[in-house]
Amino acid sequence: MVPAASETGQINAAGSPEHAAIGSNLLNDFTLARAVIGLFRYAQKYLASKGRTARPRLVIAYDVRHFSRHFCELAASTWTRLGGDAFIFDGPRPTPQLSFSVRWLKADAGVVITASHNPPHDNGFKAYFEDGAQVVPPHDKGIVNEVNAVPLTELKAFLDLNLAGVTTLGRVADDEYLAVAAKAAIDPAVFRKTALKVVFTNIHGTGAIHSVPLLLHAGCQVHTVKGQFDFDGRFPTVKSPNPENAEALSMAVALADKNSCDVVLATDPDCDRMACAVRNRSGKMELLTGNQIGALLADYRLGKYKELGWIHAKDRNMSPSSRPL
Repeated sequence: MVPAASETGQINAAGSPEHAAIGSNLLNDFTLARAVIGLFRYAQKYLASKGRTARPRLVIAYDVRHFSRHFCELAASTWTRLGGDAFIFDGPRPTPQLSFSVRWLKADAGVVITASHNPPHDNGFKAYFEDGAQVVPPHDKGIVNEVNAVPLTELKAFLDLNLAGVTTLGRVADDEYLAVAAKAAIDPAVFRKTALKVVFTNIHGTGAIHSVPLLLHAGCQVHTVKGQFDFDGRFPTVKSPNPENAEALSMAVALADKNSCDVVLATDPDCDRMACAVRNRSGKMELLTGNQIGALLADYRLGKYKELGWIHAKDRNMSPSSRPL
């Protein structure tokens, strides 16, 4: 949504331009409304194909980027004008909570207004389906076809906000998500035994909203990077808010060294990407790759499943190719 200098208008105290960018290949009120209309019509047809006559339900989350709250409200307003039920949060929320909330509210679709780990000049529209996952075939092509079928002349009727029929989610939705997320730890006692010292940075995004309470609840000692803790769509302390870039973790690593912490955890602006740094044999912090983190998680969980008897003995010695799907 990068605007030309002539389109920017006044820059406010938060660093946001006065106007979103113009053009069919950028995110603005027109392309946002068109995307929502297409998603609604696909969801409506999908429900009809299943013999379901309920009003289509949409949950929308947004992060800290420029115009994210406005785009969230415009999406909700557009959805309700079309005849559906829309749910938004009372502030920025992480993508994992959106995924959960779609299932918790038995919604038909979800949206996150975010450009993930992109630089501050971007914003985006992530679409989710009734399973809480990002759309996959055949839904992706079906939604795109519906979006492309919306004529530009139809959009004007949706550009004025009307939030009268929109439901706002707050503390109850947060508590429901936290209760489920806290159960992700297979062996909660391990945190209390180790008294793990963690540095966490949300890099100005939504990650600290739930990650910090969950880490504290688990029994970790948590140090946050104060200079990156507050919401800021400019992401002023990094070149790009991608936690997998070593530069984005430099402040967190410095804090870990200062306080002799064991691990650094970092999340991107919408908190669906995590990075991790741990101490190597020489005692220095080393950034792990996503593949390394995935392999460690898989190894740990499979080992724990065997230890707890969740994987039956007859399955333990079977080769992957011979196990039933």
